Amino acid sequence: MDSFQVRFKCLPLPGNPQGILLKYQRVGDLTHDENPLSVTFSNTAELDSAFIAAGIYLHSFSHIDPERDARPDPNQNYEVTVDALRKIGFDLPL
Repeated sequence: MDSFQVRFKCLPLPGNPQGILLKYQRVGDLTHDENPLSVTFSNTAELDSAFIAAGIYLHSFSHIDPERDARPDPNQNYEVTVDALRKIGFDLPL
């Protein structure tokens, strides 16, 4: 499977103070258009679980880092495949 780099962006979920709206944008995309796809999570534990299921680890489990949480770093590029994005919850065409 071909992989590519993306940056994830977390936004607050309206109506749920613990909820998260997750979007992504391809790195190096010449159009710089906002990707209309998004996934909602009711809390950070669901978000973290979705990323683990996709094989993307957002932080090190070897030690506690109080400055990081389960949210993806918006300034970091993540190497993904279409399959990984589907496992996170994005509804991508086959």
